[in-house]
Amino acid sequence: MAAPPTLQPADARDRLGPATRQEGWRWLFAALAGLLAGAATSILLTTVGASLAGTPGGTRALASLAEPPIWYIALELTGLWIGFGGAAYAVTRSGRRVGLAFSPHDVWFLLVGMALQGVVYAAYLGVHVSGSNRGTNQLLGGGRGWLLVVPAVFTIVGAPFFEELYFRGVLLRGLLSAWRTRVAIVGVVGSVLVDATLFGFAHLGTDEWYQLPGLVGLGVVLCVLAIRSGRLGPSILTHAGFNLLAVAVFAGNR
Repeated sequence: MAAPPTLQPADARDRLGPATRQEGWRWLFAALAGLLAGAATSILLTTVGASLAGTPGGTRALASLAEPPIWYIALELTGLWIGFGGAAYAVTRSGRRVGLAFSPHDVWFLLVGMALQGVVYAAYLGVHVSGSNRGTNQLLGGGRGWLLVVPAVFTIVGAPFFEELYFRGVLLRGLLSAWRTRVAIVGVVGSVLVDATLFGFAHLGTDEWYQLPGLVGLGVVLCVLAIRSGRLGPSILTHAGFNLLAVAVFAGNR
């Protein structure tokens, strides 16, 4: 049986990731620069937005809200994703690739992501933490009905695309190349654990430390999918399915 077609050039896998350890370190530098640039752009956009909206207390007050306005969420994420996308653009200018390609069969990974979300939810059923929904509320805002559409699209489509482009496309590939050891599996495992841990911490709120194991576990699965497939399609769709179920549960409880 022929393998399913993928939307990428035939030689894309040969040019996947950095070619040398030195180039791997340049990818890691680009990842750090992209993160800092994204954070700065996010602050700039939300500051301008808060000023135009005449918000008392500015961005500090908005960031502390349990349910920030939709425009604040959109500007904050847009700024961060500009940095993530910029990092991916920077490392691919030399002709190397981050693995941004899809196969028609990747759609099944939506179900994988939803199943993972179900496992994480079940694991935390017996855990009752004050403010446990704070992170979801802050990400999706206080919208109801059609007002939930914009943050839902950002969460289900935008976040998986840009976060996988950054964490599994740039950061993971940089780690795999920079962390080359005589025993190859050591470098691979180390790279996956570092990437997944950073991914977990990036999604934590100030009062959600109990969620770290689940987030790191998700990060490990997404890394394995990216490495085994040589593409970002499976990890993007798995991430999207994970977020989709969370949004569906959130919307059902509104």
